[in-house]
Amino acid sequence: MRRKLLYGVLIIALIGAAACFAIDKNKDSAGAPGPRAVETITVQAQTTRPGGGLAGIVMPARQAKLGFQVGGRLQGQLLAEGTAVEEGAVLASLDPADYQAQAAAAGAATEAARAGIQQAAALLDQAEAAYQKAQLDYNRAKSLYEANTISRAQFDDAGTQLSLAAAKYREAQSAYFEGQGASVSDYQRAEAQAGLYMLQLSHTSLTAPFKGVILKKLGESGEMVGAGAPVYVIGDLDQVKVEVTLAAAALKDWQAGDPVTVTSPDLPGQSWTGAVSQVNPAADTQTGTFLMEVKVDNPGQALKPGMVARVTSTRQTGAALWIPVGALVKRGSDVTVFVVRDNQSFARKITTGETAGNLIQVLDGLAPGEELVIRGALYLRDGDPVLRQKS
Repeated sequence: MRRKLLYGVLIIALIGAAACFAIDKNKDSAGAPGPRAVETITVQAQTTRPGGGLAGIVMPARQAKLGFQVGGRLQGQLLAEGTAVEEGAVLASLDPADYQAQAAAAGAATEAARAGIQQAAALLDQAEAAYQKAQLDYNRAKSLYEANTISRAQFDDAGTQLSLAAAKYREAQSAYFEGQGASVSDYQRAEAQAGLYMLQLSHTSLTAPFKGVILKKLGESGEMVGAGAPVYVIGDLDQVKVEVTLAAAALKDWQAGDPVTVTSPDLPGQSWTGAVSQVNPAADTQTGTFLMEVKVDNPGQALKPGMVARVTSTRQTGAALWIPVGALVKRGSDVTVFVVRDNQSFARKITTGETAGNLIQVLDGLAPGEELVIRGALYLRDGDPVLRQKS
């Protein structure tokens, strides 16, 4: 009986030990992580295009509001919007009647002043000739008087005639140079006024300052327009510009001279090449954004003002290591990525540089040819096994 009891105790102890061993084994098995699914790429040196696609508005490369330099009434049929015009073409005219009348009156005043000048010049010539004759007569009379050939009365008469001739000569000079009636100054004023009216008359025709297209017509035949009031808006569409607003953070990605490709959702399947012409150095005070202009040749004038366009930089950087920003794991002050070797992940501290879109440059800590985790790295620990899926 005692032996049977001893055997029972031993059997129970063996069963208990086996159970404990199985539980411990299961615990160890549960504590070991299984492979984590990740997506990887092979790191390669590559170039990038720093400027991503940005939306902008198409505008004429050159645009001008055109108005007359003088006021008046519009006459004749005005050109319709969309009309192509050549440089120097007459676009509109004002009724010239008033300016023609003023020019004619000024011309007549000029001619009258000219005739007055000629008359004054003739009188001056006559007075000068009379004065010279009186001077000669006086000199001869003086010689004769000193030789006792003529009387004192005759000599005094020659002096009187000389005085009268000198006075008339001075009067003629004053009339010619300073003005009694039509003088030189009168003629100069009349001529200047006639020139002004002729200039105003020439301004009754509005001409195109450059080859372009009528974008807007702002007047109608018969309307009175003031000097400087716009009648047309004209634009050159052989070359257009795309105006793009840049956030301050994007300024480093763009600079004047960068080559670009321009597309428009309004013209699917088409593209144009151009270049950044300028980036405004000052921000808009209301929006805090910067204006960038892109010049684009527009053969056939397919791009129209007001269209939405997308600008993509084609400037490429030098070859460098660029990886997706999503591969980075920020832990404390360190920037870490995970590389895969023999189905196992390893943490790697790296030094990063500039960004370009969704890519970031790696300056140190990673080498070409290494396999990099680009998705799933956030949950990895150094040494974790992985089940990788290459993108």
